[in-house]
Amino acid sequence: MTLPGPVDLTLVLNRSNAFGLTPIVGHATRWFLTGANLLVAAIILWVLMLGRVRPLVGYGLAFVMAGAVGNALDRVFFGSVVDLFDASKIGFVWIFNLADAAIDAGIGLILLGSLMERRNAVGDLNAEGR
Repeated sequence: MTLPGPVDLTLVLNRSNAFGLTPIVGHATRWFLTGANLLVAAIILWVLMLGRVRPLVGYGLAFVMAGAVGNALDRVFFGSVVDLFDASKIGFVWIFNLADAAIDAGIGLILLGSLMERRNAVGDLNAEGR
């Protein structure tokens, strides 16, 4: 469906993973990727429950976890990930869903939080050296 603005709606049932990197081997691919998504979500939940991450990194991990669970639920209920956002008008060639956008936003927050933490650590070291 063509929409005004940079994004159209195009339905794609993605039986692989990001960029189609995982070969499709029937239902084995579906359940392997579902398990991988849920394992990632469980590990992130464990890390968050430890409470040893800075807030920005924690928010990023929560976004990644939400995206992993969202894609897992798609695989359980629909047999594949339902992708629909098509931003090819602005040169983005992949069709994606809200879970993918959450994962990308989460990765961005994790990177930003890590860079800010590193910058603060360098500043602390410089202050100690004076």
